[in-house]
Amino acid sequence: MDLGWRGVLGLGLLVALGCGGEGQGGSEVGGPLSVGEGSIGATDDDGSSGEPGTSGGPEGTTGEATTGVTSVDGTTTAVDDGSTGAGEESTGEPPPMGLPDVGSLVILGDSIGDGGGQAPYYYTLLRDDLAAHYGGIEYVNRAQSGSETGALVGQINGLPASLPGPVVVVITSGGNDMKSNLPAVVTGFDAPMLAQLSANIDAALEDLLTPGRFGAGVEVFVFEGNIYDASDGAGDFGQQDCNFANGVPAIPSDVFFDRWNDAIRDAVEARGQTAVDMHEYFHGHGYHATPSWYASDCTHPNALGHDELHRLFYEHVTGEAAP
Repeated sequence: MDLGWRGVLGLGLLVALGCGGEGQGGSEVGGPLSVGEGSIGATDDDGSSGEPGTSGGPEGTTGEATTGVTSVDGTTTAVDDGSTGAGEESTGEPPPMGLPDVGSLVILGDSIGDGGGQAPYYYTLLRDDLAAHYGGIEYVNRAQSGSETGALVGQINGLPASLPGPVVVVITSGGNDMKSNLPAVVTGFDAPMLAQLSANIDAALEDLLTPGRFGAGVEVFVFEGNIYDASDGAGDFGQQDCNFANGVPAIPSDVFFDRWNDAIRDAVEARGQTAVDMHEYFHGHGYHATPSWYASDCTHPNALGHDELHRLFYEHVTGEAAP
């Protein structure tokens, strides 16, 4: 089978993955794409940049709780709302629709969580609204632009040993995995890659849900997003001035995203956690729509998209619409 144009087309599918490479801030993207990229080296809302190897992202944290409310200036922020973190250890049971209390927010994944797109970013908006709703939270961002699901365990290993509970973990990851295997994705020979994706997610969730991971009795609830498609299924990235797909022929993309998103959902739900359908939520708001939720790179959310993404996660966590 001739893989020539199909392989090239695969590059266009980067966009749908909704992640961008190392590009951060504005509409620039340093790589084809990745879903949910994180905080290490991310550009802060005020234009500053986190230092690689630290807590990363717009807001680093040492894991030490302080008193006050969560700041919005992108500085290291840890807010203790008085929660003791007491409660049953995580059993892997599905979280309720609307958590009655949250003590900490952890962001993991790729560039969507690490300065990809246009500020204000979803994770800072989510942090601030959850702090207002629950009376203050501790915040840690370990997402890293360009990362794949295989990097999640390393991001988790960099988290503090102790956090106020309950701990909410939000993950956006998988788009860069899809991007790295585009020829196999487009030709349907991606079963081994899907198996690896599932294994990576399962290993990450196993680590997060280990009893006592963040302290004795601290509950952990994971909300993991899937991969959105800026073409809304048209697959016509090459016809939309997407900087990575010039001249690439259009091919309907739903079948590709369905396979990869099914794998993400199954892996997350197998651990009794919440699979957040970013793909469905963003559908109809791609680059053909007015207004679009995507930056001009056809990959990351623009400011409106980040706001909508924060609203999606906020509703899953609290059971209420975002303010």
